[in-house]
Amino acid sequence: MRFRLLLAMVALALVMAGVVAAASPYAPAAAPAPEDIEEIWAIEDAREESDAPLVTALTMNGMPLAYDAQSSTFYCTLGMDNGEAWPQMRLTAPDAKGVHLMFVDDYTYDWCSDAIREGYAYQVIAYTEKAYSYFSIIFTGLPQLCIYTDGQEITTEDTNIRVTVAAWEEEPYASSARMHLRGAVTLSAVKKGYKLEFLRERNGSTKKTEVNVPGFGMADDLVMLSCLKDDTKMRDKLCWDLWSEIAADDEPFGARETAYMEVFMDNAYHGLYLMVEPVDIKEELRLTGDGHVMTDSVYRTAALNFSRDREYYRHPYRDNAGYELYHVPQGAQSFEQKFAALMPYIELVKMEDDEEFAARAPEIIDVDAMLRYMLMMQGGAISDNFFNNMYIWAEAGPNGSVTYRFGLWDLDMSWGRGRSDIGEGFGRWLFFPVADRMLNLDVDGIRQKAYDMWQQLRGSIFNEETLEKRLEEYTVLLGESGALMRDAERWDKGIMYPDGYEIITVAAARWPLLDAAMELLVATDGPVDFLTRTNYKDKAGDIFPEQGDDE
Repeated sequence: MRFRLLLAMVALALVMAGVVAAASPYAPAAAPAPEDIEEIWAIEDAREESDAPLVTALTMNGMPLAYDAQSSTFYCTLGMDNGEAWPQMRLTAPDAKGVHLMFVDDYTYDWCSDAIREGYAYQVIAYTEKAYSYFSIIFTGLPQLCIYTDGQEITTEDTNIRVTVAAWEEEPYASSARMHLRGAVTLSAVKKGYKLEFLRERNGSTKKTEVNVPGFGMADDLVMLSCLKDDTKMRDKLCWDLWSEIAADDEPFGARETAYMEVFMDNAYHGLYLMVEPVDIKEELRLTGDGHVMTDSVYRTAALNFSRDREYYRHPYRDNAGYELYHVPQGAQSFEQKFAALMPYIELVKMEDDEEFAARAPEIIDVDAMLRYMLMMQGGAISDNFFNNMYIWAEAGPNGSVTYRFGLWDLDMSWGRGRSDIGEGFGRWLFFPVADRMLNLDVDGIRQKAYDMWQQLRGSIFNEETLEKRLEEYTVLLGESGALMRDAERWDKGIMYPDGYEIITVAAARWPLLDAAMELLVATDGPVDFLTRTNYKDKAGDIFPEQGDDE
């Protein structure tokens, strides 16, 4: 009796083991490449080549791999710290029953770092008792985002999708999500930008949720910048990284987190993207205290031809420019109520009397915050962030008072990219009229404050050696990962390897001119020519006309 019971227990254990093996994500696993290629030929000779791929899903150590169906190629992210050695890897096809896998190419003959940088494709044969097919695997250095739309077109309206995100040695993430097109000019580009929100079921409804995104960190949504028109792919990331050293870590409307990823959409390689943490207005206001969500207002400058569904207040002097509404206190219903917090700023812009302006400006402008914004804009040649992409935070104070601070957004038009208005010699003082007028009138000694702040920045982030080190970090990320090369091939771009030289060229020409401008400011009594020649029509004036563009 005991013997029969023991046999039954053994049989049950074998059945359970078989169930576990059948359900295991590590079966079947790819065998290493044979020493003799004739073993591969023998597999082919005994079978017919399959018209359809035998494997369309793979994992590496349990991590799902991205797939490009047209080329029958899988992509496996391995990170950037491998050097010569290969990590321990187990390639499996969890859903391919009755299929065996074997590497045809022995990837271990190559250095891991070389294979990643050059994008070597290694063949694998998949075979059953009757058929065989081939696929390739490419090892990459960056995290991967895979998007599945189920055939839906992505528009400016939210579309429900599915995503998986994978990064080497991190727990992969898979979830439902929603996605829409974003941008202005980029809406018509071939490689588009997107906004992505992560979702989960809560109390019977689907809501946005914060998750640990592999290769990025905690986020509930991401802006996906295509960087199509920036051949360096570095400008946005450089600006945000620099701003993170100017703005305090907990400062509202401070720097955004960023990370490069390679994107796949509906099993097709879609290219290199920069993931950027969006601005969540309410979360930014809560950094100052929960009450600010109830009392403060936020606007953003915009070209009105790109304004879609937000209310706006037209700029008093600039055609096609205005202030988009982003957040107002609870209870603001009418147009006048929604833009009431902006009106003191507009009055300051329109103020004609210099003495009245000089008395009023420091009462409502956070001067330090304004100078940080202005010097970041000037130092990085960020030429599209006054009439566009500037958040204006109106912080409510006692007795109806208000204080204005400023926040950056969308920084691709920087470091000389595509703008003639910073000049061939990069000697244009970029337009910020309230700040320019305060400097020109030297309100409360603001020239010395600007000079001191510039000297501090020149000794830290606006330093040629520091800039070169940053660009070298990006060069390694983009080049050694193989991502920039693949993106260039996908979108027919000529830049196959990263090069930040044009950014260094702009900085080397521009920063000395700004040094001279700051020296001129503190050495001059009365108006300064390059400030008085900035106006709403021209948007910028040469610091030194003989060194910059002709007027």
